[in-house]
Amino acid sequence: MSFNKTLLVITALLVSVIVTTKPTHSAITMKPTPLQGLDYQGSILSGNYRGTVTKPEAILGFPVGKMTATPAQIIQAVSTWEKESNLMQVTEYARSHEGRPLVYTVISSEKNLQKLDQIKSDIGRLADPRGTSTAATNEIIARLPGVAWMAYSIHGNETSGADSALAAIYHLIASEDPMITQLLDDLVIIIDPSMNPDGRARFTKTMQENRQVTPNVDDQSLLHTGYWPYGRTNHYLFDLNRDFVFGVHPETQGRVKALNEWYPQLMIDGHEMGSQDTYLFGPPREPINKNIAKSVKRWSVNFSEDQGEAFDAKNWPYYTGEWFENLFVGYSNYVEYRGSIHILYEQARMAEDGVRQGNDRIVSYAESVDHQFVSTIANLQTLAKHSKDIYKDFAKDRRLLVSKNSPYADKTYAFVPTGNNKRMREFLNLLKVQGFELQQLSRATKLSDVTNAMGENETVTLPAGTVLLNNRQPEARLIAGMLELDPKILDEVLVKERQRTLRDGSSVMYDTTAWNVAMMHGIKFYRINDEISKNVVAYSEAKVAPSDADLSNAIAYMVDGQDDASIAFAARLMEQGVQVRVSDKKSAYAGVEFSRGSVLVNRYDNEFFNGDLKQLVTTAAQELSLSVKGITTGYGKGDLPELGGSHFELLERPRIALLARAGINT
Repeated sequence: MSFNKTLLVITALLVSVIVTTKPTHSAITMKPTPLQGLDYQGSILSGNYRGTVTKPEAILGFPVGKMTATPAQIIQAVSTWEKESNLMQVTEYARSHEGRPLVYTVISSEKNLQKLDQIKSDIGRLADPRGTSTAATNEIIARLPGVAWMAYSIHGNETSGADSALAAIYHLIASEDPMITQLLDDLVIIIDPSMNPDGRARFTKTMQENRQVTPNVDDQSLLHTGYWPYGRTNHYLFDLNRDFVFGVHPETQGRVKALNEWYPQLMIDGHEMGSQDTYLFGPPREPINKNIAKSVKRWSVNFSEDQGEAFDAKNWPYYTGEWFENLFVGYSNYVEYRGSIHILYEQARMAEDGVRQGNDRIVSYAESVDHQFVSTIANLQTLAKHSKDIYKDFAKDRRLLVSKNSPYADKTYAFVPTGNNKRMREFLNLLKVQGFELQQLSRATKLSDVTNAMGENETVTLPAGTVLLNNRQPEARLIAGMLELDPKILDEVLVKERQRTLRDGSSVMYDTTAWNVAMMHGIKFYRINDEISKNVVAYSEAKVAPSDADLSNAIAYMVDGQDDASIAFAARLMEQGVQVRVSDKKSAYAGVEFSRGSVLVNRYDNEFFNGDLKQLVTTAAQELSLSVKGITTGYGKGDLPELGGSHFELLERPRIALLARAGINT
């Protein structure tokens, strides 16, 4: 026989032996050894539930906490429950950069849900007590339910918070427990289940790709770590928990608008931390920003003690303070400066099966979800117990802030107008989003003993149009938090900071230590140690200087480079094939001065441009709120440059390569 035929016969005989031979003990497929702790013995959802509300597992395909719910599954769940329950309403407050909806659910009794507008109006009267008597304030407090804003997973790869939110929503609308019924009578509970759906989608995709048949409890594995660009940040890889006072992204813009309408008494922010840790919650340690009301700090201790009792009852480890300080104003804790109690949750990350910790204990993902769920219910119970007294402290503090005895009286911030209208507009919009009340000078005003950004005193003449922000107003604490020149830190903290820096280069600070929003925008400003009343009028947005009415005789068009929008102007024209130049020196033509960096569109450069150049320039300027000047002579005054010289450099259209994936990271 040939070699191939011989091989076929031998193979057939071997197969026959394997099939007919009784398997030995070693050949039997063994079941995986159970991992103690991986099968969570607790129960996230327990008790009697209304059969009219669909169970989470029927929507998700698995029990809450078994796996990580995707953003789409979260939206599907809350949409389903809204149709089935008369105890909740869902509001979409933003769309992410990738088009995913961000929603909050309002959960309360039917009676409370029918009067949400009145509740918001009453809270608004407490927040701004001007025109409301003390007697009326007491009546409002007597009828108001407490308001809580419970928000989760602003970092998309910190997943347990959003899954606990699903458990909390279902529990609150479906439980037949009388305690829950009473809770909904006493409170309006707003749950923002997933604050960063784009980041969460990115991370859940990596988990789907790295799940295995057998459980994975090694926190070094891809299932637990993910890979660049990870899921912490949003679509543009921005940390949304650093955006609350800057409002750059649509997720933040919608969220801050909604938060500021509600003035919740309590806000929680559910996070995760290193997988070998336990569980942290407030209150924080020093340094703590001194602009936070004493009553807010005092109440945070009450909530912390009750949360600790709830964990003690479960024999769960936890801690407060330690690495958690509270100096920076830009996290979700900005609400503290508006009078809310803020609580941070930091759960050790177990996504997704669970993690074997250093003590050889396996902590399941389900247990990590339960930690945040139990925290949520405990905090809500504390709020229901103390809501009236918390309102009284809030109303008292807000009345103080607008009074002559305000700790922020005799302080005014003055923002000097420049030619950079776009930047000033963005900065002032940021202030208006927070509800700050603005004024402006109607004429030039000379003031002495004002403090500049470096903390130096000087005498200045502020021009007409200078924007004024009086610190004595309802949002005084947040104004100071965002704009004060020198945040106060206890001497003992500074000593400790210096000691640690000298010893090993470490710091007692967790994060940002400098953030003045006017400085960050490059706005020239002063702190005036007084309340200005002379030459003061209501604020109105500055009008853009008109473009030249007739541009037909112009040999070139120019836009002043002081305005940030001039860069966008140049880019838009270049995208459409227009030749664009930029000046590297101050210039002036026909009595009009132009700063360094001004944008020039020369007709000579664009003689063969296929289109209506004048119309294109005019349209781009209008869309960007810029003023276009027509240049009728290229001759420069004195030593100032002519249009045809080397001081107007021709810009090249950029050719950009964006590198990503294998071998590339940030």
